Amino acid sequence: MTLRHFRIFSEVCRLESITLAAESMNMAQPAVSYAIKEMENYYGTKLFERMNRRLYITEAGEQLLLYTDSILAQFDEVRDVLRDKNAVTKVKIGTNVSYGISWLPSLSAGFLRQYPEIPLYTLVENSRQIEEKLLRNELDFGIMDYPTHSEYFISRLIKEETMSVVCAEDYSLPQSIQIQQLQEIPLLLREDGSGSRSLIENLLNKYKILPNVVMESSSDRSLIEACSQNRGVLFLTTAEITPYISSHKLREIQIEGIEIKRYYYLVYHKSKFLTKSMKFFKTYIEQKEK
Repeated sequence: MTLRHFRIFSEVCRLESITLAAESMNMAQPAVSYAIKEMENYYGTKLFERMNRRLYITEAGEQLLLYTDSILAQFDEVRDVLRDKNAVTKVKIGTNVSYGISWLPSLSAGFLRQYPEIPLYTLVENSRQIEEKLLRNELDFGIMDYPTHSEYFISRLIKEETMSVVCAEDYSLPQSIQIQQLQEIPLLLREDGSGSRSLIENLLNKYKILPNVVMESSSDRSLIEACSQNRGVLFLTTAEITPYISSHKLREIQIEGIEIKRYYYLVYHKSKFLTKSMKFFKTYIEQKEK
């Protein structure tokens, strides 16, 4: 397989059409079809299903696309870096929302004070979205929960913190509850795919509790506002929720015998080519978060 095959495959996936991919790449349609057929023969599997004049990527094709995007991006990246090995390159970091709110501002400010010449791009999304972008080499590093597809990544634990359970000041709950009571209490949770959502769901599953979810959102602020209006109980990191407790907007509830920990990892692809700038960032965060 050559880079030409991977570029053709990537373009067919992007446009979902051999005809459109051929036009985009200024190639004859039979040449594109032949390249896809060569790839299918080489890997011994169907990459696309052709139904009703439409092209549908198969599960095998989806797996190959993950590698294809990474291979092409790394090829272009290494080419640019090696043309000027001393060049300063942009570092692209994605963090989950909890880390992004509580710790990213001081981390990025400190790094830029130490390395003002290195451009820094940051993206805040949930852990699942960060992992997908790392797989496609759209980000250099993720600061997130432990990745689902850990076999593709190098993951270093850099921080842990406690999760708090909170409600409105006048919410009708005692200061301490049994975990089984969560089955009856309305819960406000982050959206599916977020690390905190997975953490809470795993905890509830452990105790065979079916959650009564009355609201889910990708916005911590909207969840906090709903919580302050007596909509239900909310799980957030202690660092994030402390200001709202101090201002008496929310109060913390103890779950007897339970302490919920949140872990953050520095994650990057095993085959990632680390530029000089990326190595500076990796060293900086590993030392800062010791």
